[in-house]
This record gives sequence, structure tokens and C-alpha cells, in this order.
Amino acid sequence: MNFFVRFFVGYVLVAAVAVLLAMKLFTDQFVPGVRQSVEETLLQTANLLAEMARPMRGHTGVDSIEAVFQAYEKRRFEARIYGVLKNDPDLRVYVTDHTGRVVFDSRGRDTGQDYSAWQDVARTLKGQYGARTTRENDYDRNSSVMYVAAPIVQDGRIAGVLSVGKPARSFQSFIDLARDKAWQSALWLFALALLLALGFSFWMTRDLRRLVLYATEVSSGKRDRIPIEGRSELRRLAQALEHLRAELDGKAHVEKVSQLLAHELKSPIAAIGGAIELLQDETDPARRDRLQSNIAGETARLQRIVEGVLNLARAENRGRLDEVDDLPLDDLLRDVLATREARLTAKSLRVDADLQRVRVRGSRFLLRQALTNLVDNAIDFSPDGGALHLRLTETENGVRLELSDQGPGIPDYALPRLFERFYSLPRPDTGERSSGLGLNLVREVARLHRGTIELHNQASGGTLARLTLPAKILT
Repeated sequence: MNFFVRFFVGYVLVAAVAVLLAMKLFTDQFVPGVRQSVEETLLQTANLLAEMARPMRGHTGVDSIEAVFQAYEKRRFEARIYGVLKNDPDLRVYVTDHTGRVVFDSRGRDTGQDYSAWQDVARTLKGQYGARTTRENDYDRNSSVMYVAAPIVQDGRIAGVLSVGKPARSFQSFIDLARDKAWQSALWLFALALLLALGFSFWMTRDLRRLVLYATEVSSGKRDRIPIEGRSELRRLAQALEHLRAELDGKAHVEKVSQLLAHELKSPIAAIGGAIELLQDETDPARRDRLQSNIAGETARLQRIVEGVLNLARAENRGRLDEVDDLPLDDLLRDVLATREARLTAKSLRVDADLQRVRVRGSRFLLRQALTNLVDNAIDFSPDGGALHLRLTETENGVRLELSDQGPGIPDYALPRLFERFYSLPRPDTGERSSGLGLNLVREVARLHRGTIELHNQASGGTLARLTLPAKILT
């Protein structure tokens, strides 16, 4: 689905939801409003007729009310109210005595009936506001009638109740008419929204189409100016693509691989040099054998590093790993610590390791390089006689390695830039800077393994590095 269709469909859906919500709000507010207006009118009418019934002594004034309604029901009128024709009386009035028994019914069918249980009569006789809505036919919801009652007061007491009723269908026609007109207006607005959606979608995707055309021309070797003017996000995206094209056309990728290779070769060469230096003065046969083994191992690594860095460069471009093994991460970390024994001894550093037995799926070479870089950084920034704390544990979604030192920590200004390529901080001991590729490599390895790497300052001092990777526990 192209962007034009996505924008158009999205705009139409938003417009449709807005129209439906507006209609729902209209219905929720309009219908109760009509009923409230009708109820208020019935209240006024009931109180007026109750006053007409009040002057009669010894009874509730039925004679006067009956005379009025006989004349009322004979009336015929022609009134068109907002498009609805009204020509027949539809009010019903009944009067009860102080016990709730009907003494007058304008329809003449319930005279003598006990209405004391109806809410309008019962509440009014108690001096409260009484009203009810009742269906005349239980199976027809349109047969409901709204009744509002008013007390008939004689000599300061309630002598009876007068109720005025109006069928719901008499004002339902106004509701239906208003709803139909509202839907007509909503449909017109929706049609207008569709036209606006077409224009909006065309306007929003015009620059995208230009950008796609520009990317196509760049991929085919054509060189042209950026087709988008102004300062929009798409303009910045086009500039980013232009910058990317310039890097790919130049030597950026070759320079990156060569510098990364130089950085990774430096570590085993330094390890070999340190082991040779210690070997010259070492008299203990066991330690001499271990140092010689380290030299042989590091020498063998030199060849693997050359190939591995090239594999990393290719993996970065493809976004996936070439080779994946099921390997014990704790053993790999112990192996890295063993190769750094000379450096740890030179600075009198203590290693506190709590390594749980875990396995991960990934590249042995890349994970080893990442762990080596993290350990080397911790050693570089640790004070003489300090300690390194390593903790390898299982998490809900994988494994987590935490490596902390007792160094000076990371300056605030450097925190956002730690993983930038070629960015480095001076080492506390010598003031020298590294190539700035180590942490960048760690981040790339974590990304390729679908993991994360974080560096934080600890409240107690020093830096905490946290590497998380998907994993399974070895049982």
C-alpha cells in the first residue's frame, strides 16, 4: 500500500470516526433534551390545571376540569411545527382524590381505579415531585406515555392529584426529523472530508514521490540536486540520503574497516608484548607455561581478528550474523579474563566474579571482542589496587552481564557520545586516548545479537557497563 492510499485511508477513517462521535454526542444530548423540555411543559400544564381544580369545596374540582377537557377534545387545528403537522389533541388528564383513587379520566376508562401505587400519584401525595413514563402496550416501546403530576391543595392540605400525560410518539416525530437532518448534514460533511482527504493526501505525498524518484536516480548512478525545497523533515531526510550517498561513493567504509582492524590488532599485540616481558623474569614453570600458552593463543587470534573484523563490516552492511553458535558465555568471559591477567597484575587489580552458567546463541568471535573491549576499558579507567566486579545472571528474556569499576566515572558531557565512532576519553594514568572504536564495536555486536549495551555512573563511584543478550539457561 503506497503512502497516498495510506494517507487517504487514514484521513477518511479519522473523518468517519469524528462524524460518528459527533452523531453519538448529538443523539445522547438531543433526545434527553427533548424529553426534558416536554416534561417541563407538562409540569407547567399540570400545575395550571391543578389551580383550576382547587376552588371547588368538598371535592377536587372534577366538574371544572371535565368541562375544560370536553371542549379541548372537540378542538381541531392545523399547525405545522418545524415540518411536523399537528391537528389532534393528545393530552391525557386524570384526577385522583387524597387516597389515590381516580375521580376523573379524560379518556373515561379508568375512573374509580386505584392509582395510589403509580409513582406520579404516590410521590405527589407525599408532597414530592411526581412523574413517570409507562408503556400502554408492554410489547411496543413507542406506546410509552410521559406523566407529570401536580398536587391539588385545599385549605393547606393535599386533597388530590392531577396528572397530565403526553404520548412519546407525539414528540418522537420531532426527534426523528432532527436526527434525519443531522445525518444529512453529517453525510455532506463527510463528502467534503473525502474531497479534503484527496487534496491532503496528494499534498503530503508529493514530496515523498519526489524523494523516491531522487533515491532511484541515485541508485542508478545519476547525480541530481535535492528535489525538495524548504526546511521540512523530508528535506532533511533528502539531505541525509545525499550525505549517505557521498559516504558510500567515497572512502568512508574502507577507512572504517581499516581503523577498526587496527584497533582490534592492538589488543592482542599488547597482550603478547606484556606476556613476553613477564616471561623474561618468570622462574615458576607453571606460570611460564601459562604465559607461553597465552602468547600462542594471542598469536593465533591475530589471524582470526583480521577475518573477524571483515566479517563484522559485512554483517553491519547486511544487518545479520554470518555464523551463529551455541556457546557458554561464562566460559568465554573467563577466557577473556585469563588473557588479561598480565594487565590486571600490573595494576594490582582484584576481580570479583559472580558468573552464572548460561549459554547464548551468537558469534563467538564477535562476543569475545565485545567482552574484551569492556574488560579493557574497565582496566584502563581503574585505579591501581582497585577492583572489578563482574556479575553474569539470567533475566526474564535472556542474560545480563554487569561490569563495574572504581574509576573516576564518566563526565556528564561525554555520556551522550560514548558510543560514537572515534570518540574517546583520556586515560587517567597516561592521559592518552584510544582510537574510539572499542565501545562502537560493542554496540554493533549487541545490535547484531538483538541485545543492548548501557554505560552508567554509579552513585558509589566508578562506571557500570550492562550488556544484555537473548539466551537460554544451561541445565
